[in-house]
Amino acid sequence: MVGPWKIVESLGTGNFGHAFKVEREGIFFTMKMAVRPAPELPKDTPEEALEERQVDGRMCHEGAILLANTSHPGLPHLREVGRWPHPVWGYLYIITDYVLGEPFQDWREHAQPTVAQFVDVFIEVVRVVEGLHAKGISIRDFKSEHVIVPEDHKPVVVDLGSAWLPGGSILTVGLAPGTPHMLPPECVAFIREGSWKQGARFDPGKAGDLYQLGIFLYEALTECWPFDPRLTKDELLVAIENVVPRPPHRINPEVPESLSRIAMKLLEKQPEDRYESAESLLKALWDANKERATTAWKVSLRLPPQGPAPVTQDEVEERRLLQQESERRAQEAQKEKEEELSREQALEEFSATIQELGAKAQAAEALEAEARAAAEKAARRKKRWRRIVLGAGSLLLLLTFWVAWQVWRTPVLPSPAASEKGSSLVSTISNSRPVRATAAWLCVTFSVGCTAAQVRPLPEDCPAEAVRSMEEMNLLNQGAYSVVIDINQPGKQQQEGIYWPGPIVSRVVKYSWTGPLPEGTLLYGQLWTEGLTKEGQEAVLGRYTEALLPDGRRVPVCFVLGDLTGLTIKNPGSKPREARLPREWSVLAVRRWP
Repeated sequence: MVGPWKIVESLGTGNFGHAFKVEREGIFFTMKMAVRPAPELPKDTPEEALEERQVDGRMCHEGAILLANTSHPGLPHLREVGRWPHPVWGYLYIITDYVLGEPFQDWREHAQPTVAQFVDVFIEVVRVVEGLHAKGISIRDFKSEHVIVPEDHKPVVVDLGSAWLPGGSILTVGLAPGTPHMLPPECVAFIREGSWKQGARFDPGKAGDLYQLGIFLYEALTECWPFDPRLTKDELLVAIENVVPRPPHRINPEVPESLSRIAMKLLEKQPEDRYESAESLLKALWDANKERATTAWKVSLRLPPQGPAPVTQDEVEERRLLQQESERRAQEAQKEKEEELSREQALEEFSATIQELGAKAQAAEALEAEARAAAEKAARRKKRWRRIVLGAGSLLLLLTFWVAWQVWRTPVLPSPAASEKGSSLVSTISNSRPVRATAAWLCVTFSVGCTAAQVRPLPEDCPAEAVRSMEEMNLLNQGAYSVVIDINQPGKQQQEGIYWPGPIVSRVVKYSWTGPLPEGTLLYGQLWTEGLTKEGQEAVLGRYTEALLPDGRRVPVCFVLGDLTGLTIKNPGSKPREARLPREWSVLAVRRWP
């Protein structure tokens, strides 16, 4: 018993859950239960990490999709979602109506349907997919095992755990969970490019669902898969991305060519070469269905006892032409992609040029304003000096008259001592206290002296408020973060920037290996660029004291540029007061300023 639900029999086990037939008050239902209970995670665990670490994340998705599509034909009706035995930490389970029928391949084996009967079932499956697509839902892991065919031949699609629901949380980084030999070619290209290692995600969307519908159709028509799942991983991925499979009517001569062409169009390598939508696919099936009165549509799709038909010379030539056409379209798609990338790069360079011109214009305006301020300051200083000179001249004139008066009224007496020892006038003047006071007054008044060099701040503990805010946000002990050092300098990641001493505003760039600070967070700080060395080379010191989060919150922080020393070695070509550094660099959260 699971609560009021009595387990009758097991219906199967997958990587994420078990399926049971259960009974309650004489009525049968289907129960799906996660393979492990919910883990005890901190309340502040990010949603992405929460979903990735919970095996019942897929079941949560399936329950949400079924609940949002309760009246949708071709989907099981959701009856209950719960946890057992504990309402919070127990195993997640969902209850749906029990579908009395067989998985598609078992039904095909037992019923031996004619071409017309199979197409009727396939059309109903496509209608289910079309209805989900109309609501923005992508299945992403569609296969024949997920199609149950009841006695009335109205198929039901089950297991939507990998589906994407608009507004739903993200299950995994990279690709959605799926079956390797059923991956669309665009997914294989995404794997080969390797951008998933930096946290990029790829969703094949509706085009991916149409490709997997093509695999379902191909398998039903031939009892084979387009690409053998027994191949090694590398061989399988190369085949999916490059090899055109044998057309179904070549493998099974009983297959009408119209259906074979539909299957091959669904399996096109480029998403844009497939049907535009599930609605377009339904139209193609409807057109082909006009042949159902012919003898070819009244025979079983079962393969002959001798197995797939041998390859003929005509087929070799046909496949060669198909392969050439596929490669041509792939080359055109790659060329278009490169041209689009070139256009984007040109646009970025143009934008960077505009920003650079704007920055230069701003710098010119700043220099002009600085020149005006300097001119005004010089004019004020000149005016002040003029007053000082006039005042000093007046005093000197008065002093001259006073000295003359004193000389005139004082009798001249001989001074042998003075003649023997020499005059002490110069010594007396140069050491007098009034002269020293006057010199000090001149230094203070007219800024006489040398300009002080830039001084590195001393190591000290970070403010308690900053440490407390970083602990609350779990920013400490999370390794390095990545930032664009100066948000006002345009350019690409690989380019250099030129930095001057003074205030700096940096922007956080989010990668899979960085800490919890969100993308776009601004860090406000200060750069010191002169008189600093690291490992015998000139260096820059950077400190950040405040963070502006994307949601508008400002919090005090303690971050340093580079490593725990807070120092970053300048790039070659740096000049005095012009430090060259990478445009993008790392920062660390610290408890004590180095």
